[in-house]
Amino acid sequence: MPTTTTQNLIQEAQKAGYRVVSTEQLRSNRWLLHLLDSEGADTLVMVQARPLVGAADVQDLAELVRLRRSRYGILLSSGSFSAAAQRTAAELGTHRLRLCSTLPPAGRVETIEGHPVSAPLKSSL
Repeated sequence: MPTTTTQNLIQEAQKAGYRVVSTEQLRSNRWLLHLLDSEGADTLVMVQARPLVGAADVQDLAELVRLRRSRYGILLSSGSFSAAAQRTAAELGTHRLRLCSTLPPAGRVETIEGHPVSAPLKSSL
């Protein structure tokens, strides 16, 4: 598994068709990317480079999306999402948040269905 770096994340976002507005490395294993698609839809992507993502991570992203008034929020993980993380995402009941193992193409976030709650997601980040 390649090491996750800010530059790698920027390249992946650009490859998926996003314009990178800003990046922040929040912790040694956590980044926040502010992205725009071709139509100007605002997306926050929180990247977690660790084996298990929990409910607190989902809540953190939901709060950032709310405070920054972003259209979408994506929690991108290099590991799996805990059952509690999946339940929290479902309980928040918003179409604006997604748990993903790969970054969806720009302009397609709203068409992506939520993942099955029983299936942990894997990524090569």
